Amino acid sequence: MIFALILALAFAIVAVIFALQNSMMVTVSLFGYPFEGSLALVILVAVAVGIFIGVLVMTPGRIRSSLSNARNRKMIGSLEAKLTETGKPASPPPPEPPETTGQ
Repeated sequence: MIFALILALAFAIVAVIFALQNSMMVTVSLFGYPFEGSLALVILVAVAVGIFIGVLVMTPGRIRSSLSNARNRKMIGSLEAKLTETGKPASPPPPEPPETTGQ
């Protein structure tokens, strides 16, 4: 946790230094609409959009992993309860086949 905070602070410091050194105005055209802004602002917005797209791409996998973890925790709880009530080890259910991505 503290490492992430230090890393974020270092990134922010580098971003501020970058913005101060690249303050010249540039014209950017997006979908036929030109707009003018500082070079640093244009690059930082592009980085922010890239991070946002990366988060969107990772979200389905994180949700799938979270659901799988919840299923596994529930199965572990039921097996532990069965073990406690019978006093002997319970046989686990057969493993699920690996997921295929269709590639």
